[in-house]
Amino acid sequence: MIKVPAFGIADYRNLWAGAAFNQQGMSGEQVVLGLLVFQFTGSTAWVGVMLAVYFLPFFVFGIVSGAVADRLDRRSLLRRIEALIVLNMVAFAFVLAMDFATVWVVIGFTLISGGLRALHQPARLSYAYDIVGGDQVVSGLGLLNLGSRTGQLIGALTAGAVMDRYGGSAALITLAAGHGLAFVFFLRLRAAGKAAVTDHVPMRQNIREYMSELRANRVLLMLVAVTASVEIFGFSFATALPELATARLNLGADGLGMLHAARAVGGMVAGIGLTFMGALQRRGLAYIGVIFTFGASLMALSADSPFAATLAAVAIVAGAAAASDILTQSMMQLAVPNELRGRAMGVWVLAIGFGPLGHLEMGALAAMLGLGSALFINGAALLIVGVVVAVAVPRLRQL
Repeated sequence: MIKVPAFGIADYRNLWAGAAFNQQGMSGEQVVLGLLVFQFTGSTAWVGVMLAVYFLPFFVFGIVSGAVADRLDRRSLLRRIEALIVLNMVAFAFVLAMDFATVWVVIGFTLISGGLRALHQPARLSYAYDIVGGDQVVSGLGLLNLGSRTGQLIGALTAGAVMDRYGGSAALITLAAGHGLAFVFFLRLRAAGKAAVTDHVPMRQNIREYMSELRANRVLLMLVAVTASVEIFGFSFATALPELATARLNLGADGLGMLHAARAVGGMVAGIGLTFMGALQRRGLAYIGVIFTFGASLMALSADSPFAATLAAVAIVAGAAAASDILTQSMMQLAVPNELRGRAMGVWVLAIGFGPLGHLEMGALAAMLGLGSALFINGAALLIVGVVVAVAVPRLRQL
């Protein structure tokens, strides 16, 4: 029987469960927000704008969020952010219930939610490393990703089903309840972790050290550039899902929830695979293979296929996306000194903060050329990125 050392640690189990309930909210709110915006405007370009706003704080707060994760107790930070997410969701549910929502109100809620999630990511990921240590970081992050994708599966299906029957307000209240459970699990976190940073420097020095590392560490800069490129051309496929569900497949909120659930299933498979690989060697080479898989599966998704084939394509795309996240998160944390790992995850947040460009690009291409062409072009762009990285960045192949 294969054993997973991380799951034998009580704090890791609580972090895993808390992350799962946190991510059910993130996945579910994207179902609700995407469908609301598409219903208000009938435009995939506007869905792209909404997702661009959602991920804009990842770019703006990337440096700060990593510095905060290194400055404060990560357990306390996770609890505070979770409580604020619950309040934000409940407030927006009230606005929807009172029929006060417009597309701009939805965008405003999206910005606040994105900001909170940008702060959450570095704290969660660096605390996972604190618990399991560097030797098991890929396995630990893979298992954490599995928990997150399990939550996303539940959140997407739940949000779609509840919104279809009772409306967006009821869906948001249901998701907020899940975040309440995440808060309870984060309350149960006890130890700082065996790899935890003990010397918390002042915030100004924290950011100064962070910027110095970013300028001097060529491996880290290279990973930022490649991650940003993959984020722009790959992860922007989420913009296409509302139109894919409603216009191509003639489905409603339930169907959109199922597409997001397929995303979660693909991520779960990737998480399981990387969890049981343990101390993976040649992470960079594996990452290049993931980029090629990502591009080819996006091109497959561009075809006008039946529902089952579309679900399968979305799952493969999402599996490549999840593997990309796990590998970059682990490589970035291993590329810096231990006391800078929270800030390394801030760099990762900064890199994925380039996502708004991709969502705007996907929305614009879909509006001009059609959804299938937009997906095909982005898939081809990822293949080009894979070739360039394989040829021009030999250091990545050696990581």
